[in-house]
Amino acid sequence: MAIRVYEYSKKSGVPSKNIITLLEENGFIVPNHMTHLSDEMIDFLNKQNNSKDAAIKNLGNKKNTRNSINFKKNNSDKEIETPLKKELFHTSMTVAQFCDTTDVSANDLIVYLLKKGIVAPKNYVLSEKLVEDLAHHFNIQFSEKIVAQQSEAERSISAVKGTEKRAPIVVIVGHVDHGKTTLLDYIRKTRVAEKEKGGITQHLGAYEVLVDKDPIVFLDTPGHEAFSLIRVRGLKVADIAILVVAADDGVMPQTVESIKRIKAAGVTVIVALNKIDKATSAQIEATKRSLAQYDLLPEDWGGQTVVVPISAKLGTGVADLLEVIHLQSQIMDLFTNTKAQAKGFVLESKIEKGRGLVATLITHQGTLKIGDYFICDLVQGRVASLTNSQGIQVKQVLPAMPVAITGFDMQPQVGALLEVVSAEEYKLHKNKNVERVSSMATMHTTDEAVTIVIRSDNMSSKEAILGEIERLSKKSFKPLHVVSAGIGMITESDVELAHETHAIIYGFNIKIDKQAAREAQKMGVAIKVHDIIYKLLEDLELLAEQGKPVKKVLKKMGEAVVLKVFDIKGVGVVAGAQVKSGRFVKEGGKVLIYRGKYKAGEGSLKSLQRDKKTVKEVQAGFECAFMVDNFSDWIVDDRVECFIEVPE
Repeated sequence: MAIRVYEYSKKSGVPSKNIITLLEENGFIVPNHMTHLSDEMIDFLNKQNNSKDAAIKNLGNKKNTRNSINFKKNNSDKEIETPLKKELFHTSMTVAQFCDTTDVSANDLIVYLLKKGIVAPKNYVLSEKLVEDLAHHFNIQFSEKIVAQQSEAERSISAVKGTEKRAPIVVIVGHVDHGKTTLLDYIRKTRVAEKEKGGITQHLGAYEVLVDKDPIVFLDTPGHEAFSLIRVRGLKVADIAILVVAADDGVMPQTVESIKRIKAAGVTVIVALNKIDKATSAQIEATKRSLAQYDLLPEDWGGQTVVVPISAKLGTGVADLLEVIHLQSQIMDLFTNTKAQAKGFVLESKIEKGRGLVATLITHQGTLKIGDYFICDLVQGRVASLTNSQGIQVKQVLPAMPVAITGFDMQPQVGALLEVVSAEEYKLHKNKNVERVSSMATMHTTDEAVTIVIRSDNMSSKEAILGEIERLSKKSFKPLHVVSAGIGMITESDVELAHETHAIIYGFNIKIDKQAAREAQKMGVAIKVHDIIYKLLEDLELLAEQGKPVKKVLKKMGEAVVLKVFDIKGVGVVAGAQVKSGRFVKEGGKVLIYRGKYKAGEGSLKSLQRDKKTVKEVQAGFECAFMVDNFSDWIVDDRVECFIEVPE
């Protein structure tokens, strides 16, 4: 029975990384630790493992020299050395581009890919990992080159070299309701999803989990489309992305968005194929085909994407997923420098009663300690307290460990880089911000705009709501104008501002101060509080469309023929008619009068009677009498069509 690399690793006691490196150095293609080992590979490894020098066990102590070694060809023991061709860089490319760059014939390349189970025409896009594997196979020099642009702050983090192992940071992404939070719940044995309103995760959290006594840090990201920015920031700090895809639902819009973000961030991806307990075999295969279309070809199809079938609800396959994450992190060689200046990213910020401003932080380098001065984008502060993911207050925190930090002078932005600095740098930064903060004024409002005040439970939610408001304003009848946006409960000052600017106060996941509620009632200020974001957005959309003129069209209701004309003294000329089709409607009824082929007149129904009684409508087959505004020149056999106005 075929076994995978990591299974052989467990059996032999040799690290997966050593096994992969040795196999690749001897001409075998081994995409990752989930690769099934062929009989030839196992025989080779067994021989190496039983040899006197035990090269396989010592492999981790030397550098990989794959670009200068000999490769086996055609399953022969004879080693053939071929000259190096053109240099390849670490980037994705089409089959045609690979052939143009390397002088490898398209036929040779396509045949080789077919042997790996990949049907690849000339416009087929080769992933970065596949390009690397092909370079090794065809003995082409391969150079690492960072393609994605990095900010100065990110480069300052990536430039720090360290020798101390750190925990991997794993972000869980995917489409809404595909089971991201349920999976994390099962892993950390708590129930977050049930506490979230509507079952939707609406905040980003960081949690530390032990797997085989080694820590793994999981980031949970919201699923609602309004929180796209938070998902991007989650990937910004992660090493591994778990893309959760529901097998019974397949690849959905946010799945595609997540794939794009993962690729842009250069993060290693592992697919968790969820809800296998509900999906059929056909649905599972269809989902894999969809993943392949986005360059995530499953490993069992000859690709390089590890796809782990799971049921987050039942826990099926979750142990396998954790094993894969653990093994992947070992191969990645995640090192840090605990003695460098502490730097990290803000994942969340909010106001907590009794604690003030609190931010969730995860550092990539350095040791963050109580008393450290720091700057964080446009704000600054001094660390007053540190609370780890178990809720325990600590004096310092090492890289990659999530921590809640207090001591900010002002509210930090989610995603901002926090850097520990000297006291002098802190003071200088603070002085520069005084002028900026004091110059902030209430924005000008216009009569044409709908003015609103926003109060939210945390910074991430506030940003998501403001982003949606900006989107709605571009397409709505009246622009939505935010005169103030903050976090925490609704206070008297919010009510006073709303009263002065004729604004409506919208709250998300927050409470209303009792005095503020009394003042709002006294001043006539409307306050609307929601705990599910899409309900708040629906309310705002309706608000922005108020007063929009409705386009109307005439809808034909019925047709009648005049049988007799009555000229009643003191009343006017009345047409006696029979409704031939449809119905005649008094409320809003308009008529067109035709005499033969020509239009004789038009007007609105002034009165409508049947059997000498005033009625609202008369159905086909019945006789009636009616008068029309601005028309009295009736003759027998006039044809009358009745219309009403309806929205377009």
